[in-house]
Amino acid sequence: MDRKNFFLGMACIIAAFAFFFLTKPVPPPVAPSAPVSASAPVAPTTLAAKAATALAPSALAAQPVPLAEAKSFFIENSHLKVTLTSRGGAISKIELKKEFADVAKSGIVIFNAGNAESALALAVKDQASGKLEAVLSEFVVQPGASADAITLVGALAGARVERTFSFVAPQDGVTPEPYSLRFATKVIPVDGKPAPSIWISTGCWQPTEADSINQFLSVLAYDGDELTRVGLDTFTDSSGFLGLGAHKAELEHPIASVAKPLLWVASGNQFFASILHPADATARGQRTEVIVLPVPLTGDQRTLQAFASWETVPAADLSRTLAGDFFVGPKEYARVAALPDGQVAVLQFSKLLGFISFGAICKLLLAILGGVHWLIDWSGSWSWGWAVVLLTCLIKVVTWPLTAVQMKAAKRMQKFAKPMQDIREKLKDNPEKMQKELMKLYTENKINPFAGCLPILIQMPIFFGLYVAFQTTVELRLQSFLWINDLSAPDTIFRIADFPVNVLPILMGLTMWQSMRMTPNPSADSSQKTIFLVMTLLFPVICYPMPAALTLYMTIQNLLTILQTWLTKDEPAVTVIPPVAKKVKG
Repeated sequence: MDRKNFFLGMACIIAAFAFFFLTKPVPPPVAPSAPVSASAPVAPTTLAAKAATALAPSALAAQPVPLAEAKSFFIENSHLKVTLTSRGGAISKIELKKEFADVAKSGIVIFNAGNAESALALAVKDQASGKLEAVLSEFVVQPGASADAITLVGALAGARVERTFSFVAPQDGVTPEPYSLRFATKVIPVDGKPAPSIWISTGCWQPTEADSINQFLSVLAYDGDELTRVGLDTFTDSSGFLGLGAHKAELEHPIASVAKPLLWVASGNQFFASILHPADATARGQRTEVIVLPVPLTGDQRTLQAFASWETVPAADLSRTLAGDFFVGPKEYARVAALPDGQVAVLQFSKLLGFISFGAICKLLLAILGGVHWLIDWSGSWSWGWAVVLLTCLIKVVTWPLTAVQMKAAKRMQKFAKPMQDIREKLKDNPEKMQKELMKLYTENKINPFAGCLPILIQMPIFFGLYVAFQTTVELRLQSFLWINDLSAPDTIFRIADFPVNVLPILMGLTMWQSMRMTPNPSADSSQKTIFLVMTLLFPVICYPMPAALTLYMTIQNLLTILQTWLTKDEPAVTVIPPVAKKVKG
């Protein structure tokens, strides 16, 4: 590989890294607003000037109950406390008992905080205008309510509505998912006409502080094959990139799935999700419609929710029933992977450069990380940090032989640096002949100039897989290790004029520089050394705002590479066989 091609290749790699990590849009600043009490940290979001409003009350329901006069009812288990409201018989909020809102543990995460609409709220479509209208009439509690189950009863025009919410009790030693709530809504006609189709809400989540561009704040819909994502950018005016992708902000975004109903619809942020999952094919029917709506929060902040309608077939008594499970909780890999019908897709693994998927390797790495943590959970509050360290060691054990091959190849190639340089200098005006002489040198000495490339090609997907996975790994959220307060965020120890001072990226850069300094350079070309130096400076800058778990992985990986380089014995002496010129007969 000549100097020009090497320089061009490395430049392309550096440019690709910079493009992938640094070309994320930064939203313009907005005026600060009062934080929502006991909720997840909120990041400012600037959106279209047109403010979304709550759905208008439906004329099919009785007089709406004023919000201030609504009664509250409660059911709870060990993980969730559900607050239901008599205003529409839905869920006004859910408190996640075991999920703290911030590092200070000053509050807990609250689902649907700041939303004028309730979660699992009912809506019907006005036939004249085609607009959704909310059912806000009064629902009363039926006798028999308990601490973990309740039935609320209300009415629509010509129909009785029964809504049941409950937690599933353990059966036959099987522990049910504690973040899942069983629900059923039955519309029973009393005038002999078929019950109207109903729409039901996913509720919404607050934006997270770490996701400053709201990459993971979205509504997802899954039909078994394709995952449809709708983000806040849909409701934001955009000029696109050089005019490409320019669009006007939408007020609402419809999704329809005909003949193949959606298996589930979800709303979520970086770490949490609420998944509306009809229990079976009967509940899903033949058609699903979804309308995604922006939800105004405090100030100029917004989030998203969806109303979904499954076109179920009326029963013999002309009633319609929508029943299923409503998951409201953290997007822990082991937890959501155990949910049916591909609900693990709520993890939203982003794609490299927008189209290269690392989903499979992300799942594998998270499964291994979870298994390692399970083995060392006894170690205490630093268990997740030690799990990342041990995961790094396991990866190094697997890649150790490949790295050894790379190092030996580099050392062997180093023996040929002088003859290669002589050939380049001698034939610099004849590139074609220079390449032939270099290939002859390689052939006669039985060396492969590309022998060291395979380990790099294997390690790069692991790095990108961890980068993608650690962005949404809720298991690392608020987990401390050494001086790190939160493994899912940068390890900022203090600020200088509002600039965060992060230790791990600096340590990562120093260890990377030492590792590259100890690695044999198979070429005497100074431009290659310059590129390696640029990479040691560029990587810490790129990784500076990344989760501490990723920079911890990179730092430990560099230290292990330094150890391996130090332990690797020198190759035995190599006799360089210069290329022999063919004799010309005559």
